[in-house]
Amino acid sequence: MICPCCGYTDEVKYNPSKKIRELRGKRTRHTKKLLRQAINLIQTNIPSENNINSEYYLYQSISKIKDKVIDWSVSQFISNKYYLKGKGFKYLSSIIVNHNKNRDTVSKHELLQHGKPPSVVKIKEG
Repeated sequence: MICPCCGYTDEVKYNPSKKIRELRGKRTRHTKKLLRQAINLIQTNIPSENNINSEYYLYQSISKIKDKVIDWSVSQFISNKYYLKGKGFKYLSSIIVNHNKNRDTVSKHELLQHGKPPSVVKIKEG
């Protein structure tokens, strides 16, 4: 593609599906299945989100996040049916990123709320 103003030629073609395959390849089988399910639900229920660039931006934004965090977040997204309320890739991405940031604090507060089981005490005879 040649720019009419400056004459710049863009020799390198941008291929988001190749990048998506690379980013998806780093995930576990279970995480890939959950992400694919969420992506299909978003793309079928929200017409404006039915493009490959939005999917690529989702994969790019969660590329440095662990699979365990992604599994929990995507499960919450699917079970609460946010895709039926018009929430798309950006919303799913923000759920994952925010859960990754706040995970330690949330688990600490859950432990305070529920408590923990009593420790095992060994009684010595004699």
